[in-house]
Parts: sequence; structure tokens; C-alpha cells
Amino acid sequence: MAKKKCGICGKELGFWSSRYPVKDGIICGDCIHTADFFNGVNQTRINKFLDTQTVAEIKELIDNPEKLEKVKQKVAPAKHYHLPPIAKCSFCGRDIYRGDAPLKFKNSEYLCRDCMAKYKFTISTVRAHTWASEHTIADFKEHYLDKGKDFADIYSEIEQQIQKEEAEKEKQRQIKQAEKEKQRQIKQAEKEKQRQKEEAEKEKQRQIKQAEKEKRKQEQAAIKAESVYYGGYYFDIDKRKIYANTAFHGIEFFVNADEITSYRVNEKGHDKNKHHVFTRATVGAIIAGPAGAVIAGTTGGKINEYIDELGVIINLTDGGNFEVSLLNSKNNKADGFLVKHAYSNLNHVIAILDSWKATEKVVEDTQDSTDAPAEIRKYKQLLDDGIITKEEFEAKKKQLLGL
Repeated sequence: MAKKKCGICGKELGFWSSRYPVKDGIICGDCIHTADFFNGVNQTRINKFLDTQTVAEIKELIDNPEKLEKVKQKVAPAKHYHLPPIAKCSFCGRDIYRGDAPLKFKNSEYLCRDCMAKYKFTISTVRAHTWASEHTIADFKEHYLDKGKDFADIYSEIEQQIQKEEAEKEKQRQIKQAEKEKQRQIKQAEKEKQRQKEEAEKEKQRQIKQAEKEKRKQEQAAIKAESVYYGGYYFDIDKRKIYANTAFHGIEFFVNADEITSYRVNEKGHDKNKHHVFTRATVGAIIAGPAGAVIAGTTGGKINEYIDELGVIINLTDGGNFEVSLLNSKNNKADGFLVKHAYSNLNHVIAILDSWKATEKVVEDTQDSTDAPAEIRKYKQLLDDGIITKEEFEAKKKQLLGL
């Protein structure tokens, strides 16, 4: 169902919209109240009057406020109930009663409804009453009537002032909004800058970790390439270092050769009847020289049918030790491949340990040989000082030179 429209302004009227029926249509409440149909009159009678008019007739009255006031006073005058007037109109001298809805000025002067219509105060009774409460009749005459102006001009000035104030408010609102947006952008830029900084730092740390990881990978690859692997340990023969192969960190430096004091072979076996035959701990003291090769499955001339454990326990200068385990499982035949391979690895480890000690001995002998001339000079000084005899000096010199 199409909504009905106001016959004056054309506005669509909803269910709750204020409306006034006329002979040939409907007029909205805004048009009726803005034109001031109900002030200073009997409202029941004015409603009946509206029912008898057409849209065109109502529009004519709205466009002519003076005629509207005359019609209102004729068809629906306000009832005074024999009450005395409250004042006289400052322009025409007409009696004004309380129910006439007159216009009261600042100095308690009044304007009747006819004069209000004559000087266009009825175009907006709200604005008219507000303006009148701040001005006198003399102000109105001096600044407007004497210059050929009426309240329509005042209304225009008020509207312009309101528009100016609204424009200033909008300007200030936009300034505040612009400042707010500026601060938001600054905060956003700072936030983005901080985010980029954090991302850059994360990327830097990632690259550092990646570089460290790659470096460690290369170092471990180099260790593998330069070392031999036995029982969980890498032996770098030339650098005289042992590295442990750990589960979580890969290849880690363990000990230097000069931290090793001695070693012993840890060997356990049994015969076919599960009898424990021997537990051998062949000792090879690094400081005392090589221990020699170990023969698989033999101890004191006895032959063992099975080997259960085989390894080298290496003792360190700090009192600790660790084992290079080459075999650790049950029922390995002594003449089988696994045992032979384990003993081969055992002899290789022993050979490495013995070679390191042999190198240390050569270095010590070289150092002793290098120190001989200094010792001879020292004893020569003792001879020159008469502290020792020539025979004693010669004997010591031959001793130092190994003659």
C-alpha cells in the first residue's frame, strides 16, 4: 500500500506521522504548525475549519500570514472567559488576553497576533519569541521598521548566523578530525616502524642462527673428513683431538691428546655353556709406551667362544675416564665377522693413542736436545768461576751431548 503524501510539501506520511485531513487530501503536521494555525485560537474550531478547506486554500493562507490571522480570529477566536486583558499591543493598542499567544518583548511589551502576522513574526514563532526576549520594541523599530525591514529580515540574519556558527563548528570538527587522523597516522607509522624493526631484528637473528648452523655444519663436516670414527667418537689424528658424537648437538669437542694419561681394554666373554670365562682389562699406560696389538678372544692362552663386550676405557688427567665401546651385545662368536671387526677397530684406536704418546716423547727428547747447549754454557760458567773442576765439566758435557 502506497504511503500518502502531504498536499503542501509532498513528504510521505508514515503510520506515526502527524497529519491533518482536508477536503481533497492530507497536510502534514510540520506545515500546519510552522504556519502557526493553532496559536491564539480555539483549537477545536480550527480543526473543524481545516476539514472544510482544500489543499489550495490552506496553501494560500500559509503564504499570507496576515490573512491567516484574520481567518483564525474569525472562525476560531480564543475564549477569554471574561478575564481582564494582560496588556495592550504596543503597535495597534488592541487588548491582549492571556490565551491570545501574543509576542512578549524584553521590557514586557507585547505584540498582538495581527501585528505579529503583519511584521512576519509568525514565520517562526519559536525564533520570534527567542529574539523578542532579548530585544525591546524600540530595538525593533529603530533597527528594522524604520529601515523598511520586518522579522523576515531578522529571521534571515538569524539563519545566516546559525549557518555561520554551524560552519565554524564543522570547521572545528574537521580540524579536530584532521588532528585525530594525523595522530592516528603517526601512531600507525610508529607502530609499523616498530614492527619493521622487530621483523628486521628477527630476520637478523634468524640469519645469525642460520649462519652459525651452517658454520657448525661445515665444521662438523670438516671434522668427519679429517677424522676416523670409532665407538661414538671421532679421532683427529693430526690435530690430536677426540670429538664426541652427541644425539642433540652433533659432533662436540671432547678432549685433547695431552689430557690422556693411560688406557685399558675392557673385554668380556663366555663359553658355549654360558659360563663367564674372563673379564680382561689389558692396561696400556700411555706414559709407559705402546701396549701392542690385542688378539681376538684370547687371554692367557685360553680361547673364548663368545665375546659380549669390547672397548677401550681412556683415563684422563682430571681423574675421569670414558669408554670407546666397540662391541656391546650377547652371543657374538669369537671368530665371527662382528668380533673380528671390533678387534680390528680396537687395535686401530690403540695405535692412535700410542702414536700420540710417541709423538709427545719425540717432542720431549727434542726439547731436551735443544736445552743441552744452554746447560753446557751454565756449567762452563761454573768452571770459569772455579766452582767445579775441568774434569767435572768435561764429564757433564759428554753426558749432555749423549757421548
